[in-house]
Amino acid sequence: MTAKTAPRAACALLLALAGVAACWAGSTNDQKAEALALQRAGRYAEAVERLDAVIGRHPNDVEALSRRGGAYLRLGRPSKALADFDRVVARDPMGAAAWTDRGVALMMLGRLDEAEAAFIRSIRLWDIPLNGARGLGGDGRDSAREAHATAYAGLAQVHHRLNRHEDALAEYDKAIGIDPSDPNSRIGRGDVHRALGDLPRALADLDEAVRLGPDLPRAYASRGRLLEDMKEDARAERDYSQAIAVDPNYAFAYRLRGAIRSRTGRNEEALADFEAVGRIRPDDAENLKDRGGVLVRMNRNEEAVAELDRALAIDPKSARAYQNRGAAYNNLRRYADAVADLNRAIDLEPENAGARTNCGLALFMLGEYERSLEDLGAAVKLAPGNAVVHLNRGNVLAKLGFREQALADYRAAEEADPRLLASLGGIPAVLSEMTRDRMAIRSPEPRPDARAEADARLGEGRSFQASGDWPRALEAFDRAVAADPRRADAYLARGWSRLCADVDGAETDARAFLNLAGWGDAAAPYMAILGVLAERRAGREPAAYAFLEEALARLPRTDAWPRPALLHLNGDLSAADLIAAAGGDVQRVEAHAFAALTRLRERKSAEAREHLTWVRDHAVDRSIAADLARATLARLDEADRIARKP
Repeated sequence: MTAKTAPRAACALLLALAGVAACWAGSTNDQKAEALALQRAGRYAEAVERLDAVIGRHPNDVEALSRRGGAYLRLGRPSKALADFDRVVARDPMGAAAWTDRGVALMMLGRLDEAEAAFIRSIRLWDIPLNGARGLGGDGRDSAREAHATAYAGLAQVHHRLNRHEDALAEYDKAIGIDPSDPNSRIGRGDVHRALGDLPRALADLDEAVRLGPDLPRAYASRGRLLEDMKEDARAERDYSQAIAVDPNYAFAYRLRGAIRSRTGRNEEALADFEAVGRIRPDDAENLKDRGGVLVRMNRNEEAVAELDRALAIDPKSARAYQNRGAAYNNLRRYADAVADLNRAIDLEPENAGARTNCGLALFMLGEYERSLEDLGAAVKLAPGNAVVHLNRGNVLAKLGFREQALADYRAAEEADPRLLASLGGIPAVLSEMTRDRMAIRSPEPRPDARAEADARLGEGRSFQASGDWPRALEAFDRAVAADPRRADAYLARGWSRLCADVDGAETDARAFLNLAGWGDAAAPYMAILGVLAERRAGREPAAYAFLEEALARLPRTDAWPRPALLHLNGDLSAADLIAAAGGDVQRVEAHAFAALTRLRERKSAEAREHLTWVRDHAVDRSIAADLARATLARLDEADRIARKP
């Protein structure tokens, strides 16, 4: 570093670290001060608005760019943060703190190799003597030392995510050596020790993290998970409760505590925890699955089915949700539905002994005794030491008159858990009850072909779709999903039809498709776009941005279509540039349709109508974008007609 560039770099660094610096005092205006106050109050979206105005007048204001990037990170929008940090490092490539910030954004985007390079660059810059100059923040902290340690901690986290745990430990050691007062590095190192199975060292680190950061809920949650590994559930539950006391909106701690309470049979308490998660994250499929499971155990089966329906609408690949719903159907004596769900669970998790047991019992109730014994036998092989599995197969064998085989299973159950048979009156009582009315083996009835039914309903729905009959199309697509809930193309068809029909649920179909087909599917970017548009239709802007951020992180970083559409929806590409990026008639139709929806969101209906009219006049072949544009234009025309009525 030359003497000429050093003061500027050091000034920028101290600004990024401390938030105040004398060399910037002259340019600080009311909007900057307001933005800082809003950030400190946790009102990050409002802070971004103030900083937008500052940057609009002063595009190279490094402090404003850094602050806006930090606000975007807090809002869960790392792609926007990265753009700001890129501008900062372009303006001042010697600013170590900006490279750390950039590494954090890249890590949130899952671009771990680039994040690693950014953190290494920051660490090397800190090794330059001038960049190690000490700077005190407004609260008296040694901000330069904290930022230096943060670079090492960020690098350690990248290594941990890449399963390079020994490397992660080395970097956390350096971070803690530089700033031993930071509880976050202790949490990180404790988590690495836990991953390596070194539970005593993990506990020492997490105890220290709690001491250093008693107001950090993550410290208690990490220690609680470790204590569960150590079979200390009571202490773990206390830690989760403390995490919730510190942050009543910490969904993760509620989920962890609910799992302990569920596992220990305290269903009412577990249900309360899962309901708390639902209030914070209403569309969390994992939580819906857990809540449904508790409701099944409480024999509130209708409620359980409703909850598990929601879970599976979001994630049709959740084996445990199918298993839980199958159990609820068994309790409701809907045995055919139970078999269908439990077979889906088994397809997804072939070694799921619980699903095979429940399926065997449902098949028995349907009179499909041979198939019942097949599933129950498979369950025994998968869980030979499980008393319930042996008991269930023994009961079926006894009912079918296979006395000796039944006795063998009852003895195996008694050996595995003597209390189970004792609670039922012992082996003689159970055998007597089960053999009272013997049942003859009969031929099973044929099962419906789910795939053929789904194919037929999809074809029917597409015919209605082509004629613009959205209600009947949706009815057919609903039946296709019901017939085969793991058909990704059914969610694609229904999701876009829901958006065209202006009804709820398109965002759920988008998520279901992505959970089934994955981000590598050719239709994935379009389903992300569907999710964004549907969430915005419902007025859920943060959820729309969550779709965008995940798409921009998970999809290939190329300029290929429809990435320009995602960038436009993210506010990074103008409508004119979006249309210019379109490479053919179909893409131009899509570009105009998406631009129109953006204009409607901005309440610029005249400009939106121009785009929609262009689509109507230029769409050669039918496409979902053209259908969406026509449906939107029809709704605008209807609104205008109603407005003109006297």
